[in-house]
Amino acid sequence: AGSAPRDSAAAAPELVALELFRLPIDFFSLEPAAQWEAMASVAVKPEKLTKPKKPCKMTLGEEALAVAWFSVAFGLPLFLLVGTLGLLAVRPRHLLWWLPGVAALALHPLPRWGPLQRRHKMGVIIAKYFTVTFLLDRSSHPDYATAGTPTVEDNPMPAPVVALACPHGVINFGAIVWVYFSRWVMGLEQYTAGVSIVSKVPGLRYLVAPISVIPVDRNSLKRRLQEPVRLTDEKGQRLSAKVPRTGGMIGIVPDGIAGIFKSKSGEDVLFIGKKRGLMRICLEEGAFIMAGWFASTNEMFRIVTDPFGCLEWLSRRLKVSLFVPLGRWGTPVPHRVAVTLCPHLVRCKKEAAPTEEQVESLHGEVYHGLSRRYEELRHFAGYPERRLVIL
Repeated sequence: AGSAPRDSAAAAPELVALELFRLPIDFFSLEPAAQWEAMASVAVKPEKLTKPKKPCKMTLGEEALAVAWFSVAFGLPLFLLVGTLGLLAVRPRHLLWWLPGVAALALHPLPRWGPLQRRHKMGVIIAKYFTVTFLLDRSSHPDYATAGTPTVEDNPMPAPVVALACPHGVINFGAIVWVYFSRWVMGLEQYTAGVSIVSKVPGLRYLVAPISVIPVDRNSLKRRLQEPVRLTDEKGQRLSAKVPRTGGMIGIVPDGIAGIFKSKSGEDVLFIGKKRGLMRICLEEGAFIMAGWFASTNEMFRIVTDPFGCLEWLSRRLKVSLFVPLGRWGTPVPHRVAVTLCPHLVRCKKEAAPTEEQVESLHGEVYHGLSRRYEELRHFAGYPERRLVIL
């Protein structure tokens, strides 16, 4: 990434909690100095909890905006699906005007990388809705010593970086909040590997617009990891914090469809199975891996599916998730729960042709290491009795 050696003494070694839900709503419109002052004001020493903290207070307007946002993201696709099937069964002639409307909602252009997505107040509102806290252990790795401080603006974390957002759940809203604020944590901003169809689903496409979806195939992941970090514009001027800084970093939810259908409230389980392709890529690129468990993700929804696993099978075949999420009031609006990021960091030694043993060793270091790290941090998330099981 062209960054200078990092000074591990530049930051306090103790564990820090970034309570993003306490940021001002206008955070992204503030001047850079004021943004860093706001970040410093929400960096506190974490407290051990015997149960999850209660959701923070929101104004009526803030919560109404969040509920409307979630209703459009999840409710509109369901409404359009039911409407299409209903018209097909009862009044198929009306599909002549209905389907062009659906197509317009699915295909109308959205800016790809502009500040409209990642510099929008919805990032702060979502952080408030889920009372989001990021735990930063600046002593856990030299490359993380200045995380969450102004140093990362001119001296970002050395790329390439792979952020693993666990678990998938219905949708990992903590990981979406991460996309909005990783610039102020690591000095980098990610592309997100995922199924491209989500960018064409009416309603849902507005929610995922900030995460910058890229294909999840091997070539796409390696190309983005090898992409130089964009520090300057075309004229060689340093990019301000108002402009997204992409390149050299990807984010991915490693448990995929299994993480949706097998997630249960009250359980912390990560379904990885025999997948090792991403670990091989990380070794080939010498990546810095930040595996993060977003505690409370599985408490946001319960899903309605069939008892025979047919929808899960069909979802795998079609590579798109087919289920109905139920949250507050029996609607697709997620429950308000307090989300805490518990991270585990691993820097890979670059290997041009990693062996199966090296890939398997890294897999254990990352995922079983995450499980052990969660046991050390879980009381800060309010789950002192839980264990993270890797399957």
